[in-house]
Amino acid sequence: MLSTTYATACVRLPRFRQVLIASLLLCGSGVAAAADTLNTALDDLDQHGYPSPLLAIERLRSVADRPGPEAPIAQQMRYHATLGMIAVHGGDKKELDATVAEMGRLAASGRCQPCGEYGLIFQAAQLELNRDRNAIKPLLDTLAKLPAASDLRLESARSGMLARGRALLDENDAALDLGMRAVETAGRAGQPAAEARLMTGLMRAHFGRGDMASALRVTEETYALAKSIGFRYLMAQTRINQSYIYGTLGPPEKEHQALLDVLRLTRNTRGTEEVEQTAQSNLSAYHIHRGQYPEAIRYTLAAEQLARRMGDDIGVGFAVSNRGSAVARSGRVDEGMALMKQGIAMVEKAGGRREILDLLSEQVNVLEAAGRDREALATLRRVVKLSGDITTAEREKAVLELQEKFSTERKSREIERLSLSNARASAELAAHAWKQRMWAAFAVVLLLSAALLAQWVRTTRRRNQALVVDNAALVSQSIHDPLTGAFNRRHFEQLMAQQEATVHGRSRDRSYQAAVGLVLLDVDHFKRINDTHGHAAGDEVLKVVAERLRGLVREQDAVVRWGGEEFVLVLPGTPADGLPVVAAKALNAPGREPVMHEGVAISLRASAGTIAWPAWPGQDWADALHIADLALYQSKSGGRNRATCFMGLREGADLGRVHADLAAAAAAGDVELRTVAGPA
Repeated sequence: MLSTTYATACVRLPRFRQVLIASLLLCGSGVAAAADTLNTALDDLDQHGYPSPLLAIERLRSVADRPGPEAPIAQQMRYHATLGMIAVHGGDKKELDATVAEMGRLAASGRCQPCGEYGLIFQAAQLELNRDRNAIKPLLDTLAKLPAASDLRLESARSGMLARGRALLDENDAALDLGMRAVETAGRAGQPAAEARLMTGLMRAHFGRGDMASALRVTEETYALAKSIGFRYLMAQTRINQSYIYGTLGPPEKEHQALLDVLRLTRNTRGTEEVEQTAQSNLSAYHIHRGQYPEAIRYTLAAEQLARRMGDDIGVGFAVSNRGSAVARSGRVDEGMALMKQGIAMVEKAGGRREILDLLSEQVNVLEAAGRDREALATLRRVVKLSGDITTAEREKAVLELQEKFSTERKSREIERLSLSNARASAELAAHAWKQRMWAAFAVVLLLSAALLAQWVRTTRRRNQALVVDNAALVSQSIHDPLTGAFNRRHFEQLMAQQEATVHGRSRDRSYQAAVGLVLLDVDHFKRINDTHGHAAGDEVLKVVAERLRGLVREQDAVVRWGGEEFVLVLPGTPADGLPVVAAKALNAPGREPVMHEGVAISLRASAGTIAWPAWPGQDWADALHIADLALYQSKSGGRNRATCFMGLREGADLGRVHADLAAAAAAGDVELRTVAGPA
């Protein structure tokens, strides 16, 4: 069963990471055709996806030539691997357990080495579905150490599982890089369904980074690919995720349409009930927010019916509570409050502590709107207490994890120390045993000692010099992106921490002023370059762009590869009014001449967003980068090959509107934006 997140009337899609119904592994196809054979079904799974994981598994189970233990090993491996991948996509733990057992059987036969690797992948998937962060870490490390597989299907599955695992551990930068590798490998393997589905892992990583604009761009590409191959289940998943983004960034009309599309794509399709129920719940919240209470009640009833059919007690509780909110806001307060309390009790009985916070918060809003301030205050106190209890429990869990990690490291150090002590004792015993013999050979040793000493000095000097070089190389590798040579995200964070101290120092001396210019630049149509010219050409493009950007900046500036085809220019001492000039140069740098790859000229254009940080008192650098990303999104949506520069904030501006929709904030006069055109 997929984990589902339910929307309340006050908070759409809380705990969005669980709403991302993103899968990690290979997808399959749809409804079984007459006289379906195994190879026909498997090939169709690769090319077209399916209406639901349930229907895909039923299709594979019913093929006429379903492979048994006597079938060729390669056929058995592909069959069980595909079942397992679909099981992960659908959250089907029972089917996944069966796949782990089958892969173990095939690996134990000694005739299927890749089956052992698939077994590790599916074991990691079991832990990821159970959210077992501690147990999954060593398994991910084992998977990461395996050499790249020549089988592209296996390699895309491995990279995809690593990406999913790193996302579980909140290592979103690593998840993004691994996810891109998985998508590219699936594309090379000729599996468009897997390529589209793995793109949802990129969206998940962008969500984890708080990069909503990039997440939206990925969902648009995912939906377009899924639609082109007829992958209806992934289309529905993607529209659910887009509805959340539109609910945050706007416009609301797109949020509404996305949810209606989900209902259209899942209607009368077995195995899509959880996706459909999520859409029904969020449509009820959408209409409650807009005072359209009859429509909201209609959707809550539909959501409750679906949840009851699935045996989903938390889903039933959310639907009942949302209906109570709509009823209370329509004027029947007592009736509505009774329904809300009933729904909250259901969720509490089912163990949904975090979900209760959302429902109680909406109850506070309803009570305040009804003028029942005393009841609202009492409910708010309950919210505060429950939130504190959850925070304390999570803090204690984190402390225990750290203690366990420290204990493991301490044991390793103790074992290492004992090993060194034993080695030293053995060496001393050996030296004593040979002492008498050494005296017998003393005269010879004396003659050779001078030569040996000279040789030892020379060798030691060479080793020390090599060690210095190796240490310098390690330092460089730790702060640079291995492909482009630009600084990496880790170094960027360290650099911004240093700049933050400078910024705070200046703001103490005088009223705040911008100390660091940030330019977020994205290569336009980079996926098209990869698809048209190959990934080697894409890598060459990134190298050239990084080199040209380095030639543009000053010695005290930094060029950072932010991820994928995105770069950040860090420009200390550059105020807002200087950034349009820098942005114009940054747009011209990548495209001043084509990139040559294997005799083919590849033309480049780029888009950018800029901001001088801090743009207002108390702004941290992460928020400034978020605004730059919104500005980059403006450039992309405005036609690309341009930069949008954040020039300033009006006093008393609505920061919530600025963070939600930069274009709307500019139209309202909250911010000043300036557009810089790229090269013709």
